[in-house]
Amino acid sequence: MSTTLTDKGPQRKLLGIRKRCSNGHGESEEIPQPTKYLKEADNGLRSASNRCNISTKIPKCIENQGCDWFENSFCSTEKKIKGTELHQDTSLKNSSTGFDIQKEYVNKDNLKVLQSCRTELEGEDVISQKDIFEESFQDLDFLSHVESIESQNSLDFVDTVADSPEEKLRGQCKQGKDHELLPSKSIKYDDNKNSGSKKSFAEKQICDNVKSVKTVSSIKINCESQCLETEQQHLNNMCHEKIYQSNKISKVSDTLDSETPGKPQNGKVSMLASAGSLKDHLKRKLLQNMGLKSPISPGQAIVEGRRSRLKEAEKEAAILQGQMSCDDIGPFYGLPSKVQQLLQQQRGVSSLYEWQDRCLRLPTLRTGGNLVYSLPTSGGKTLVAEMLILKELLCKKKDALMILPFVSIVQEKVRGMAQLAVELDFLVEEYAGSKGHFPPIKHRKRALYIATIEKAHSLVNNLMEQDRLATLGLVVVDELHMIGEGMSRGSCLEATLVKLIYSKAPTQIIGMSATLNNVSDLLAFLRAEIFSSDFRPVKLTEHIKLQDNIFEVQNGHTLQESLHHQRTVTFQYNAEMTRVDPDHLLGLVTEVIPDHSCLIFCSTKKNCENVALMLSKLMAKHRRELSLVRKQERKDLLKTLYKDGEERLCPVLQHTIHFGIAYHHSGLTTDERHLIEEAYLEGVLCVLACTSTLAAGVNLPAKRVILRSPYIGKQFLNRSQYKQMIGRAGRAGKDTTGESILILSPKDRCKVWEIISGPMENCLSSLSYNDGKGIRSLILSSIGLKITTNTNEVFDLMSRTLLSIQASHLSCDIVAMTKDALQQLIDTGLVVQKRSFSQDGDCGVQSPSLEITALGRATFKGSVDLDFSSQLYSDLQRAEESLVLASHLHLLFLVTPYDMVKEVRPDWMIYFKQISLLTRVELKVAELIGVPEAYVAKKASGQHTKQLVDEFVTKRFYLTLVLYNLWKQKSVWEVAEKFELPRGFIQNLLSSAASFGACVHHFCQELDEFWAYQELFGTFVKQLAYCVSVELLPLMEIPGVKLGRARQLFGAGIKSVAQLAATDPDNLVKCIKQISYKAARQIVASAKLLLNEKAEALLQEVENLVTVPVELATSQSTAVSLSKLNELDLFSSAFSSQ
Repeated sequence: MSTTLTDKGPQRKLLGIRKRCSNGHGESEEIPQPTKYLKEADNGLRSASNRCNISTKIPKCIENQGCDWFENSFCSTEKKIKGTELHQDTSLKNSSTGFDIQKEYVNKDNLKVLQSCRTELEGEDVISQKDIFEESFQDLDFLSHVESIESQNSLDFVDTVADSPEEKLRGQCKQGKDHELLPSKSIKYDDNKNSGSKKSFAEKQICDNVKSVKTVSSIKINCESQCLETEQQHLNNMCHEKIYQSNKISKVSDTLDSETPGKPQNGKVSMLASAGSLKDHLKRKLLQNMGLKSPISPGQAIVEGRRSRLKEAEKEAAILQGQMSCDDIGPFYGLPSKVQQLLQQQRGVSSLYEWQDRCLRLPTLRTGGNLVYSLPTSGGKTLVAEMLILKELLCKKKDALMILPFVSIVQEKVRGMAQLAVELDFLVEEYAGSKGHFPPIKHRKRALYIATIEKAHSLVNNLMEQDRLATLGLVVVDELHMIGEGMSRGSCLEATLVKLIYSKAPTQIIGMSATLNNVSDLLAFLRAEIFSSDFRPVKLTEHIKLQDNIFEVQNGHTLQESLHHQRTVTFQYNAEMTRVDPDHLLGLVTEVIPDHSCLIFCSTKKNCENVALMLSKLMAKHRRELSLVRKQERKDLLKTLYKDGEERLCPVLQHTIHFGIAYHHSGLTTDERHLIEEAYLEGVLCVLACTSTLAAGVNLPAKRVILRSPYIGKQFLNRSQYKQMIGRAGRAGKDTTGESILILSPKDRCKVWEIISGPMENCLSSLSYNDGKGIRSLILSSIGLKITTNTNEVFDLMSRTLLSIQASHLSCDIVAMTKDALQQLIDTGLVVQKRSFSQDGDCGVQSPSLEITALGRATFKGSVDLDFSSQLYSDLQRAEESLVLASHLHLLFLVTPYDMVKEVRPDWMIYFKQISLLTRVELKVAELIGVPEAYVAKKASGQHTKQLVDEFVTKRFYLTLVLYNLWKQKSVWEVAEKFELPRGFIQNLLSSAASFGACVHHFCQELDEFWAYQELFGTFVKQLAYCVSVELLPLMEIPGVKLGRARQLFGAGIKSVAQLAATDPDNLVKCIKQISYKAARQIVASAKLLLNEKAEALLQEVENLVTVPVELATSQSTAVSLSKLNELDLFSSAFSSQ
């Protein structure tokens, strides 16, 4: 079968790196590497995902056609001329072409390929070498892999097929000469028919391959299309019988049925008879690739298969070694790789800090134990918490709760998690102010609850009452040290945690805290382990300024050793500047701005405004060039503030913003604070004069932090507050160092040692605050939830509290305090004690039990303050007898919060003017409440009156009049000017009223006698939360959208949540001024999240309606649930894709 090699005949070396061919003159020329055979094989052999092997007798026409197709997959076709075809037909007679092939399921694609091959072989057109090798070979790794396997495993292959019929046939071919199956460069092969030059075995084998292909490719297939269709139908029928016998085909047979060999020509072994040849191995590899779904090259398939098996093996090994949890579903600390990509895209987190890596790999977290980790401010604690939350939601498929101290932080976190929730398909629910569902809605998806301390307490109570606490897998507490705040929030947080621990629920508790002195008490209380570090991403240097000298704070045993003089300020101040700015704030600030940012912490709100105004005036005279920095962006910020403020603008901000300065405290509205924070983060503003609340609030770091004085109000700073403030110095990723400067007066010099080097404050229990008010609240809720049912269990519960652990340190008798609290609850009618008899042997033993009254249940379920529950009940009962519904004034009085009354001192002249504007019906409400107009008139005129009027009720009604103006959709600016109150106080009053209104609503729902209030307060409280027109209510429900932003969106034509969810962030930036792309993206993501939440709530409601009750399902032995229907998932996925 030997023929002369033509000038276009290709040869390929075994290594597959360079290809050469000999032309007619015996010269060598390079040719490109062929890739067509792989593409043809991949497209021709790939079939459906489920296949089966069918052993059948293939007709002669199909057999030859498949043989020709296979040969054409490996080598190019030569020019076809009649003389060559005749010669090849003659040579073909000396070798057999019969095959017994274990045929795979042949689909329509296979037939098309076979027909195209037959057309190509029978055609008269000439196929050039350029057409055949027009594509470059892309998968060298595959050929290298084939070569290495062939060199290592060919002998194993021979052993495998030694007993097969093919081995006998191959043995017949080894007559007269032994040939090595392992290709080696040292083996020489003499070709007597050709030029006589020495060639390697591999090169000779390729030549034989080319000659063999020439012989086979000349076969003319005479099978008609009817034969092909008949065979196709036959194979299809047989395949349908066996196609589902196996879910996975591990591999395709490595061997082909033997070809009847002819008599070897010139002592050479044919390619089809060589067991270890490259061609046979490629055939086997291509047949194996037939079972792959993905349209990737064979080389890539092999590599991906190896990697997949390796990852599975590593994962199993890691689980066995205890390095991973069985709940892990991905390589990124158990999370999918998509989480890592999203963190990098949305947060810019490309890698974790070393301490974060160690913390996430702690055995405690893998086993579900409680953990407290403590680091300085800005150390990266929040990222670890978020990753633990994501693992709980995505891997363990349980809900999670994140407890944050302030409403503003809750809103910021909801906006930040919204984008992750949309991408990773979970829900985020906000529980702050008037927002939140009680009881929480059951969802088919996992949910993350982000709540304030008070709302988290109510949420846990509701989950316990509904026996759904097992669905809550993780509770993360930020600022855990606030448990020792000393007020109601500290006791509320402790009560929440102690109930979780006492109930023995499988809920993991993670606490984040600043460095504490008595962290061991918290560990004993939570039964947790500790992870602590002093890591800071940016180095912080502390300084103290005393008159004109700046000292650097270093480690030392005394104040003198700790303070090292660094420099003396030499700012060019004249006498006037020194008088106005004795602390050299202008000089200290201008050292870092405008390239960097600066925070100035002030002791009071008024001082914040004064400092901002003073700096701007000095800059206007001496550093006017600073007003040119980002001038247009600052003008746009002023325009936005002006538009959001109902065409009103704070005169202080109007002057300071031109120089990149603003103030930040609770006196600003939420919209104003949000706009100022965004502008500061973007660099439009570079100086903020703020109060200490900013240090515990949103994350606004700075290059330099200046403490104007060591006081908060009139109270001297403690070490924790000082560390929290200076912790804002240094922006990770932007600054290499951070600086803090504490300005001291000579009189405070002796106190500073406690701040810079004293021990951290102890975290002490707050349950005993206000004469044991926290203890009474804890006992009441535990009895109402049936966690405790008798006095012994109450004492057991109290023994688990932090107060009990610290009893000796606080010098308190926990047993006596518990008895006193129980007695007060019984005396106020919130709890009743009953005695029942149980048999203990022959003696009857009295065991007292505790039960909650209807008023007690309404108090704890409505989260009403124990001090005001009786008064609220009386107010509602008295109003029910003569409730005025001609206006909303009476309802507004009932939801005016009691705890804000002490914060207001009425201006009697303003009071008289406002009460004089009331209508006759509204004056009747004032009379019924107990605030007669004559009494207010006398107070306004300064006259003394003997009329007995409750002063508390009078002040409360004054706040009601403020709310009534807001209810009439008066702007915050207008109401603040009318009542001469800060804008922030007005807005805080509205938020508190909405929150307390929700509490009153839940309070009434537990008392049947207040059935009328249940209907009245339902829609009233929701509208009170925003006090806006009805058309803006849908937009106001979106997290992060306030009144000003809602008006902007409505003016841009976006009037619903669905419209906003479908809006592209780029278009939102174009149609709304002064909104960054980041803010636009967050708002759109929040809209999508809200839409998903509403859709899930509706689907769950539908499922609850059509689900067969348990009793009926038991009797019928069938439970029907819509959760099994795929149609429900279509709705949720449709919302997610918007």
